[in-house]
Amino acid sequence: MSAGRGGLSSALRAALGRAAGALVFPLVAIALALAVGAVIVLATGNNPLAAYRALAVGAVGSPAAIGRTLLNATPLIFTGLAVAVAFRAGLFNIGGEGQLYIGAITAAILGVSLGFLGPLAIPVVLLACLLTGFLWGAIPGLLKARFGAHEVITTIMLNFVAINLATYLALKPFRTEGLVPGTDFIDAAARIPTIGLGLGRANYGLFVALVAAAAVYLLLWRTTLGFRLRAVGLSPGAANYAGMSIGTSTVLALAIGGAMAGLGGGVEVMGVYGKMSIPFVSNLGFNGIGVALLGRNHPAGVVLGALLFGGLASGAQELQFETDVPLDLADVLLAIILLLVTATRLVELIFGKRVREMASGTRLDEGLAS
Repeated sequence: MSAGRGGLSSALRAALGRAAGALVFPLVAIALALAVGAVIVLATGNNPLAAYRALAVGAVGSPAAIGRTLLNATPLIFTGLAVAVAFRAGLFNIGGEGQLYIGAITAAILGVSLGFLGPLAIPVVLLACLLTGFLWGAIPGLLKARFGAHEVITTIMLNFVAINLATYLALKPFRTEGLVPGTDFIDAAARIPTIGLGLGRANYGLFVALVAAAAVYLLLWRTTLGFRLRAVGLSPGAANYAGMSIGTSTVLALAIGGAMAGLGGGVEVMGVYGKMSIPFVSNLGFNGIGVALLGRNHPAGVVLGALLFGGLASGAQELQFETDVPLDLADVLLAIILLLVTATRLVELIFGKRVREMASGTRLDEGLAS
């Protein structure tokens, strides 16, 4: 028994060591970004300490601030997972925006139709969003597997198709009268409830996102399918030689990513807005790319990256209110962080090769599988 406990303890220490090592590179990037941001704040004639204090207060300084951070982070977890799954399979999914819109319009239509079911409508609608996102994500996978179409091009083009399709449906056949154009409101009993505890509009969709992240982790690291996806991403030639189907893995990776983003769109409609209004929220899919890169394409990292993005977005409001620093400083910090996370050779010049080696996982350093 003691030997078993010793083995478990060693495995736990090794896992914690790997996790700590994985955090070093993003933390270095964040620290450098804060240093550069401080220089920018000084150049505008403001106090960097006051600016960063306002950012922190706006992000986590009160229950309401924490609620805003969680609310901002929730959809980014879904879109970050959509990118991370594809990255692990050697693919670049830029279609998170469109996939989220497909999930959102699915929730808006079915949520109204099934409102009579009350809370029972929530899992039904979210499963439908998962399915429509899966099918939409499978389209570029099939185009790549069968016809060799590059997923970067097809997912970008499908963003326009999905956004305009969802907009048409919300403004034409499913439009309702009101000051803000869009679909009808979903019955309050059929919507995802808020958490309470002074967290404002933060809702239980956050826990759906955390469950999704855990499910992606189990899929990628605890199932045969996940092993095949990662093997194809690491070495398509070796995976093909071992009898793994590159085409099937391509379709499934993009489809699963689409399912995550579609689920995120459903949570936004069912938990935050209660309808799909036009214009709808934008850039959640594209910001998911940054979240995935910052999180090194690991589900746990995606959650942490989404919280950072959400916290900066929440803190930016307090920053503008308490100081003369422009609201755009938060975007500047995010841009610098992502630049440093992806420009690994630049960080190597500053801190040495050892730090750069910790960036493995972004896969931008060696390029994606063709």
